[in-house]
Amino acid sequence: MATAPSTESRDNYGPGTYVDISFTPVPEECRRLLKVFAAKTPGFTQDQALLDGVKFEGDDLPCIPGPIKAQAITAVLHAMVGIVGLEMLHLRGETTSKTTYVNTNHAGLYPATPGLVTVDGQTGPAVIALPTVPQWDKDRQSGSPLVYRSTAIYPTADDGMWFQLHGSLDSWTMLQRIGITRDAEATVRSNDDAYKLIGDRVKTYRARELEQLMLEHGLSGSIVLSPESWRRTEMGKSLARHPLVNYAKRGDASTLPPTPPPKLADKRPLAGIKVVELARIIAATAAGAALASMGAEVIRVNSSKLKDYTPAQPSSLMAGKATIDLDLDDPADHARLTQLFEEADVIIQGYRLGSFARRGFGFEDAQKMAERRGRGIVYVDENCYGPDGYYAERPGWQQVADAAVGSSYVMGQAFGCPRGQGVLPSLPISDMSTGILTALTIMCGLRDRAKFGGSYHGHVALAGYNMATLDPDVGLYQHEVVQRIQTKYCFIPWSSDVHVAPLYYNIIKAWDDNSDLVKDDDYYVHFSNSVFGADLRVLAPLIKYSKEETTPRWTSPPVPFCHHEFRSFSHSV
Repeated sequence: MATAPSTESRDNYGPGTYVDISFTPVPEECRRLLKVFAAKTPGFTQDQALLDGVKFEGDDLPCIPGPIKAQAITAVLHAMVGIVGLEMLHLRGETTSKTTYVNTNHAGLYPATPGLVTVDGQTGPAVIALPTVPQWDKDRQSGSPLVYRSTAIYPTADDGMWFQLHGSLDSWTMLQRIGITRDAEATVRSNDDAYKLIGDRVKTYRARELEQLMLEHGLSGSIVLSPESWRRTEMGKSLARHPLVNYAKRGDASTLPPTPPPKLADKRPLAGIKVVELARIIAATAAGAALASMGAEVIRVNSSKLKDYTPAQPSSLMAGKATIDLDLDDPADHARLTQLFEEADVIIQGYRLGSFARRGFGFEDAQKMAERRGRGIVYVDENCYGPDGYYAERPGWQQVADAAVGSSYVMGQAFGCPRGQGVLPSLPISDMSTGILTALTIMCGLRDRAKFGGSYHGHVALAGYNMATLDPDVGLYQHEVVQRIQTKYCFIPWSSDVHVAPLYYNIIKAWDDNSDLVKDDDYYVHFSNSVFGADLRVLAPLIKYSKEETTPRWTSPPVPFCHHEFRSFSHSV
């Protein structure tokens, strides 16, 4: 196995961190990490021609601030998706090529996907304010500073211990649990005032008290742990027992035959594959978009009664999909989702673990439907903490995984903060990269279904992705490399109070002001006459193949949530 030239250091980024001795340019580091990840992934190809066939190209220096190798790992996960896509094309007889192209600069932009949107010349936060973009979170839309700062990192009563609060989609419930009611809005005039008020309340709790309070009431949040502290927790140990790409054939007695990919006019790897996307927020949504670019027919199921994350709508996270509105408390809509399950090849489930099983739409339910029809299913649960362990059904978000596993701790150390203080990574990195990891897990299941038959169940966790980035075989960039990145891009400093949305807009602005990175139109795709505007530009798929007809692309523009009338899958082949 190709291991990093790294050494454990308790003086650089805290306990349990491993720092490179020397710097390797991003494309070269991607080649090394591809071999590392391929070797650790059960069932992944060891065909040297496919591994060596990945052509990484891009700038030597990373473009994402901080010591975590998010850009390289994101590029590698896309490369692995590309390799499995080629395996599907080989099974269909569409190509004998073993070449996949991944631009590492493009991979650096990928975590900023929700913010890399231009509508008729408007970009940045102005896009969200467009009348063509529906609002799905009235609390956030209200502009309340307390709602805004309900998601931030705060010091607790314990010296050197910080806590990632997360307002989730119901900030007031969480705020009320720590003693802040809506009456406080009358005296809170700014985000700074809100951060101080919430911080004063948080400081009345010890860190473990806050953890227990959130857990007891089904709320999200985490103590900011070092990588070593996380690995010592029972939850960290539970997750460490699973591979990053975690799926298995289920139903050993099944006689379901192999399901070879169909030969269609559409030459993309997943043409003819039918996907139900049950998702909110980013990670599972990103997975559906990746599968759609590979040719899958993706139907996203939302409920107009639930809040959702607005920036996903005009971005490429929603490209290539149909998106419908179902209320599972309505028997007719329950029957409609059952119909989709009966037809689907893939289910992506991005809600809390077990929530859809309690409604009759878990893996076991889907597998029974697959048995009746005689064709296997690939079902993947995406959540924060993984498939088992005492936090498995606990709600979680990107920021919570970052805090729990050690990413926020490492960023705090990179910024010179006192030990224990967390600082949010610069972009929704774990969200977006968990999305492509989910797509990879699904594609491995589809490949195996095509070759061996049966049904496959997978699990993908935000915390699992974070653990992979902090693994000793991956390593962290040295402080001098972090400074070189900062010198080139001049990122505006940020601290523990920051919210992810303005942070990623600031990162994009720094790229735009100090490089040609976001100006290169090769990284984007344009849609004319979308529902959002006459010219919609969003980030394009990363993966490219030798033949244009097999290269991933979207055939329809992004649309808002719940945009389409109910429809079943196309049966044309």
